[in-house]
Amino acid sequence: MPDYTYVTTQNVFDVYENENFVPMGFTYDYYITRGYYDDLSAQERSQVLLSAICLTDEQVERYSDILDQLPGYLGPDLSVDTFRYNCQQRRLSAGDSFTYDNHGFTSHITLSKENLVFFSVPYDSGWSATVNGEPAEVEKVNIGFMAVKAPAGENTIRFTYDPPGLKAGLVVSAVGFTT
Repeated sequence: MPDYTYVTTQNVFDVYENENFVPMGFTYDYYITRGYYDDLSAQERSQVLLSAICLTDEQVERYSDILDQLPGYLGPDLSVDTFRYNCQQRRLSAGDSFTYDNHGFTSHITLSKENLVFFSVPYDSGWSATVNGEPAEVEKVNIGFMAVKAPAGENTIRFTYDPPGLKAGLVVSAVGFTT
């Protein structure tokens, strides 16, 4: 793969650094629809997701005022130069901090305009989010990851995970212990 630099060998494993890393919590300027995504080859899919966020038709209706549809001329380009450029663009639109703990994660990002902030964390119904302390809808995007809408300016985004069924299971367990 292009742009991996050898760092060291630990035991029998070679360690490389990816110079084209993409941080957690970034934005896109463009979207694609799920139908467009489904029509692409596997290799094209991974490339286009560096250029545009994949939304359902319902999400397109909600967010087409803040994102533009990916122009045809920016479609899947499998060249190394385009890969590098898209990685750089995602890094430039990324938050300046990302921390995690036992209950979720927090990110800080400054946006020049209202946008969806994408996190490459698998979507699950147990996730909830706040943006600047206010509840935010967690969107399932990019075929199974998460994003939240954030306004222009400085934003603190907090995701909290509560496993579905945990509270009910604790109640049932507590009742079981008392009988």
